[in-house]
Amino acid sequence: MMIMDRFRQAGAWLAKRSVASSIVILFFGFSAVQEFQRHGRWQTNNVLEWDIEAYYHYLPAAIIHGDIRDLSYVYHVDSLLHPEGHIGFELHVHPLTDHHVIKYTMGTAVFELPLFLVAHSYALLSGSYPADGYSCPYQIAVALSSALFAMLGFWILGRFIRRRATERDTCVALIAIGFGTNLFFYSTFNAGMSHAYLFFLFAAVLLLTDNLFRDPRRSTACWLGLTIGLTVLVRPVDGLVVLIPLLWSARSAPGTLNALSIARRRPSLIITTLFVTALTMLPQLAYWFQTTGNALYYSYLEEGFDFTSPHIIDGLFSYRKGWFVYTPLAGAGVIGLLLMLFDRDQRRMAIPVVIFLAVFCFVVFSWTNWWYGGSFGCRPLVSALALLGLPIAHLSRSLFERHWTLWLAFVLVIAGGIKLNMYQQNQYRRGKIHWDSMTKEAYWKVLNEDY
Repeated sequence: MMIMDRFRQAGAWLAKRSVASSIVILFFGFSAVQEFQRHGRWQTNNVLEWDIEAYYHYLPAAIIHGDIRDLSYVYHVDSLLHPEGHIGFELHVHPLTDHHVIKYTMGTAVFELPLFLVAHSYALLSGSYPADGYSCPYQIAVALSSALFAMLGFWILGRFIRRRATERDTCVALIAIGFGTNLFFYSTFNAGMSHAYLFFLFAAVLLLTDNLFRDPRRSTACWLGLTIGLTVLVRPVDGLVVLIPLLWSARSAPGTLNALSIARRRPSLIITTLFVTALTMLPQLAYWFQTTGNALYYSYLEEGFDFTSPHIIDGLFSYRKGWFVYTPLAGAGVIGLLLMLFDRDQRRMAIPVVIFLAVFCFVVFSWTNWWYGGSFGCRPLVSALALLGLPIAHLSRSLFERHWTLWLAFVLVIAGGIKLNMYQQNQYRRGKIHWDSMTKEAYWKVLNEDY
């Protein structure tokens, strides 16, 4: 009984102090920096390569080289950085204008801009590195940008979760997502991809949506419009996150407040959100017009969707890239969502997430390259991890209320999931988990030999 009482007292103490989640976030940042130092990819100029470099080209092209339409300098830079190949990766020449077009939209580069400017200033003032946009300071800036915005995403997500959960359960959710999923991989070893920024944006959509329904203000509508617009600018398909505010509902004095009732009572808020969203995307339209002659342009060429043959089961359960295989703790979020659906007070927040995940999985796994090339685990669903924060916290609370031993068992499961996640990421970096072609036999061979 004494152990149980002390455990409960410790839980109550933790629940009263929001500093605990701040420590979790800071530890995530510390761990990210440690991971950067351990793999040292910035020292060998290997941060900016493949897709990461293609996302990034907008910044040096516009700010340093003044060559946003032709990118003629890229081939020379690539021949120095990547003599083994992938020169001019994901660039193509438009057949009518003869300008080079970057395959990816510019949203990721927008998030990399602040630290890019710091790196460029350092390169210019120190004279120790070429101020060309690709030397060591710029590599470090790109690597740190992902971790920085992942931390900001956790801070925002923590604020949202704490409105409906204790600090104890908030910390459980942040730890599970931060260290038990492939978000850590895309915030450290594969920093510079779009996923850490999308995680930040999805968390922001949650908090801003909740703010707007709690207190409908034009300033909040502006921020929500900016966030949705940036999401589209980073990865257009993730713009489906607009389903969250469209399906959200909140209790109000006259009854239930939803998007339709806001549109009737305060149409200016909807107009403001749509206007700011559209305004945010103007730079991309201007870029396409400059390079192709058209404001709207499909830069993925032969790639596309096949909605008649979605690979949902493969995307979730296959050994090639299955979400629940390489990110098993996502299952805790799904269980938490199911529990929320059976809770009258929580159901209104679970329904938008359930509908979004169903639609989102159908769309992303209808992509012809449904495994999304060289990647660790199911990378298109990294952004959606933000939506599982509250469900994981709800599951934690439900187990603690039933009995503290159940909660402790859940914590041990999360610890095991974190260990497995870090092990798999390390095996991926070592090349034992293949970037593209894993099978059931190969997966279990790696697990049985080394785990």
